[in-house]
Amino acid sequence: MKIVTSPAKLMSMDYKSDLLKPTTPAFIEEATLIHSYLKEKTPRQLSELMEISAKLADENWERNQQWTPKPASKESSAALYAFTGEVYRGLDAKTLDADAIKYLQKNYRILSGLYGLLKPSDKIMLYRLEMGRNFEFENYKNLYEFWRHRITEQFNSELKSKDIILNLASNEYFKVLDKKKLKAPVIDFDFYEMKSGKPKTIVVYTKHARGLMVRYCAENSIQKLDEVKGFNLEGYRIDEEMSKDNKLVFTR
Repeated sequence: MKIVTSPAKLMSMDYKSDLLKPTTPAFIEEATLIHSYLKEKTPRQLSELMEISAKLADENWERNQQWTPKPASKESSAALYAFTGEVYRGLDAKTLDADAIKYLQKNYRILSGLYGLLKPSDKIMLYRLEMGRNFEFENYKNLYEFWRHRITEQFNSELKSKDIILNLASNEYFKVLDKKKLKAPVIDFDFYEMKSGKPKTIVVYTKHARGLMVRYCAENSIQKLDEVKGFNLEGYRIDEEMSKDNKLVFTR
């Protein structure tokens, strides 16, 4: 089983835990290369690249100047706890027990524009670099071009026979993987709110539900697809009629 999500723009380095032994991201050298170009960008260039306010651009320029591939513990955090967006509010990793954290370390990965592919225990610093941004460096037109082969190869190296991949990432991030070359079937997900008998997508709820699904898998040591179908947190239930072999649909 491999579970994959996107990162989040919102981050915090405040939470520390003894349940994860700190590790170095597999692609730290690649991250250092990418960051050498990111660091050179002025606040105005960051604002244009990321379509953010001048205040946020200044904040991220400061982050870029402080970033290092070998951060001290006080300026870094395990990836599992570093992201604090809606997916991670659903996951709520701080409240998981040791067995659930051990499950996530083995089965869960986070895609990243800067770090490529992260394990829960990987030490990271504050950063902002979405995968889908038009970030050109060296002879690469974008981050997809740089990362696709690298991440796909790494992902495949971690797969075991009969594994399945639970895709709980956004399209922006998951398409960095070369789906045709992945050595395991991919299961996609939809989460709907039922309004007047019709399924409706509400983005913030979808993100939260993705995190809930990761949590459900961790708490129940999920290994098989049939077990995934039992997901029932916060009122969700599987809709067998809308679901397909390669996509599970949950409604509430």
